[in-house]
Amino acid sequence: MLAARTLTLAAVVAASTALALAGCSRAGETAPTSPEPPVTSGATPAAEPSATPAATPEATAPSAATGASALDVARVTDDQGRSSTVVTLPLDTWEVRVDWPQDPRGTDLGEYIEAHPGVAMVTNAGIFSEDGSPGGLLVSDGEELHPLNLADGWGNFHLKPNAVFAVLDDGTAQVVESSTYSGDGVLFATQSGPALLLDGQVHPQFREGSENVAIRNGVGVSPDGRTVYIVMSRTFVNLWDFAEVFRELGCEDALYLDGQISQLWVEGRPEPSPYLGPYSGVVAAFPR
Repeated sequence: MLAARTLTLAAVVAASTALALAGCSRAGETAPTSPEPPVTSGATPAAEPSATPAATPEATAPSAATGASALDVARVTDDQGRSSTVVTLPLDTWEVRVDWPQDPRGTDLGEYIEAHPGVAMVTNAGIFSEDGSPGGLLVSDGEELHPLNLADGWGNFHLKPNAVFAVLDDGTAQVVESSTYSGDGVLFATQSGPALLLDGQVHPQFREGSENVAIRNGVGVSPDGRTVYIVMSRTFVNLWDFAEVFRELGCEDALYLDGQISQLWVEGRPEPSPYLGPYSGVVAAFPR
């Protein structure tokens, strides 16, 4: 099991900024030719067995947000050397938002950070379309800015079941299969795909040992809905093993946000690279 489940860091630590891979993960980008979407980076490493990661702190730095709250960030590494950065966000101390500025140029993470003093973490929110709009549902401050998308199609977004990550007005969050989504009490939401875990089960089309690997980011929720986990892989990983990171964190439900061009920024680190964006929506965290 992950030591990160009980690890509480008293300071901000370094997060991983993904290296650019070929192309951009947009809705309908690549048609899967196997039960898992094909890698677009050209990398073909040997098949990798699943393994249990272990958590270690990455670095420490004083919190720039309020001085009272500090991000809980850790690096988890399995016995095959695959590692990820995990940001743990208890919702009683962190406001987790989904924002979509609707700029026709797209959303640049550096510009978002500059425009939102006090933001402690930001990552791209999910797969988006060629016109820069979200691939599916996006809700911000209780307003539906883009509708739910239940259409069939090709590419990662449409690898059913896909899912919605939502933050509710009762102080909890959830990841639910898209066709079961209800907007009641939803303050923030983003839809993406595929679902990594639903009710503790890995997506039925993922294959253990798959060679379809990429840099990936995703979001999971604790069973009581009161803690959100943002995870960014630091090394190429297949979807099966990426889902296992969330399961080892204790999540029963988790959602793949994007890959290839994804970035994760935490306060105290250099600005995100503009060369990997722009994006559509973002998931951001602010101290309460």
